[in-house]
Amino acid sequence: MNSDDPFADDNAVLSLTGFGVAFREKTVLASIDLEVPDRGITVLLGPSGTGKSTLLRTLAGFNDPNPNLRTWGQANYVGAPLVDTGERPVLAAQNARMVMASILDNIVQDLPERRSLSPLQQRKLAKRLLERAGLEDLIGQINEPVIHLSLAQQRHLAAMRLAATGARLILLDEPTTGLDDREAECLLRYVAAESQHRSILIALHNLSHAARLGGRTVLIAGGSVQETAKTSEFLRQPTSQAGKSFVRSGSCAVAAPDADPETLSPGTPPPAPLPEAARSYVSDSFGPRGFLWLRKGQLAGTPRPGIVQDLEYDLVALKRVGITTLVTLTETEPDTDALNAHGIENIWSPFKDMGAPSITQTVELCKTIQALCNDGGVVAVHCRAGLGRTGTILACCLIWDGMSALDSLEKVRRIEPRWVQSEAQVEFLEKFALFLSERATTTQAS
Repeated sequence: MNSDDPFADDNAVLSLTGFGVAFREKTVLASIDLEVPDRGITVLLGPSGTGKSTLLRTLAGFNDPNPNLRTWGQANYVGAPLVDTGERPVLAAQNARMVMASILDNIVQDLPERRSLSPLQQRKLAKRLLERAGLEDLIGQINEPVIHLSLAQQRHLAAMRLAATGARLILLDEPTTGLDDREAECLLRYVAAESQHRSILIALHNLSHAARLGGRTVLIAGGSVQETAKTSEFLRQPTSQAGKSFVRSGSCAVAAPDADPETLSPGTPPPAPLPEAARSYVSDSFGPRGFLWLRKGQLAGTPRPGIVQDLEYDLVALKRVGITTLVTLTETEPDTDALNAHGIENIWSPFKDMGAPSITQTVELCKTIQALCNDGGVVAVHCRAGLGRTGTILACCLIWDGMSALDSLEKVRRIEPRWVQSEAQVEFLEKFALFLSERATTTQAS
């Protein structure tokens, strides 16, 4: 428990002490001290770019696949270290599979009791949940895809879906952005009602929306908590200089945690010294820029070596994170001599930029990658930028392992939103999944 937090709670569902987040050498959050009670609203406020979204995504585990992620300090969730609990706070985020699914499927997908309910019971429960959430207008559209709903309805439904799972802590990141006053009021009314049953940590930019929710407010700026107070008191009479400035103007002159004092505007105080953990970054300890794990220590995606940094730098970085085989998807032939000099094997299987591979090509790649990983190899897939073609093959590896096309697309885009870029690539995932399904059916029949 953080004794400096006037709202510290022995029954806090989430407790952060000196919690920091960085990506490579870039420190986003230096030292966050925060107690989130097991029920009620906690509003996160702060200037744009101050790290509110980074905090929520890190708590929910969305940033875990990024090899450049560094965290420090203490983070306890439901009474145990966050990484050891086996569960995380849940973040309402765009979900490709859920957007394409029906309203009914969205509601029942993650219900703990789903398997014990008949289809009729699931439908009745979904209708009751819609009524309780103030979404009774959707009952008549319960079989319609969520993608047909308005932005406000999609966000409301996403929050309701998380609440229906019994989540202890729901994270909401700017859910009212882009909504008109009526739409925002409907969503905020629901959020306030749900906070009677669980804890909600919500990042907002609109002060009137914060006032509507009440609860307590935490102001983040410069990588740390500047002020914590009841929301009504914070908005009426903030006590910190940063708080007074933020309430007045929506910004505050607080330097980024790793800002160079010589570059700051006159009158801006220099940042506090960074914690030792933030300063201990060693630039050669990670993979190349743009490198991301799909399965940590086994399979990753990366830009073409030599595109972002020079070739030697990138190959050293690939070797450093354990890559033993590089799969090249570009039409430009790889420099196998340079790869061999670093003990990295190569598989060259090209197809056109923004295009899709053939079924036969993909089957061979998936077979080979699976065999390499099973034998203890570590594989990185790359195209030019490490995005479209790279993401397509990585998603196909997930389909090869039994995942649906939509689930694979959702998973890879949670790691890198730009993985799988063109319509042709998205359509190929469905085509590949269908091919594997039909092949499995034929095999069983014979």
